[in-house]
Amino acid sequence: MTKELNDFLADRSSLTKRQIECLSLYTTAQRSVRGGANDERPYAIAGVSEGAYYRVVGQAKNNVNQAIYTILLSTRMGIIDATDVQRLLNLVGRIPQETSDSSNEVISLIEALVSKIVML
Repeated sequence: MTKELNDFLADRSSLTKRQIECLSLYTTAQRSVRGGANDERPYAIAGVSEGAYYRVVGQAKNNVNQAIYTILLSTRMGIIDATDVQRLLNLVGRIPQETSDSSNEVISLIEALVSKIVML
């Protein structure tokens, strides 16, 4: 995904920049461990103590959990339609990691779809 699209999504998420950075390092380290490497210390890369790193990762995971529960509750309350959310998730999931100059078009499309889904 392009930096522009990542920044757009990050600015509109409830995660802080530090949480995004630590989650990114955490997931990369987890993939490395599953791939056989076992000496990953992502907190050293992040430039924070081990305790601070894991605290930030925990806070970020909690934010992600809350976001999911918010979507579930909103669906149950009839505020948003699950089918629309599923389509949006599928669309964002299919966006190539490296997009061309069409980032602005993708961002506009995402904004329009989110606005349509959350019509209160």
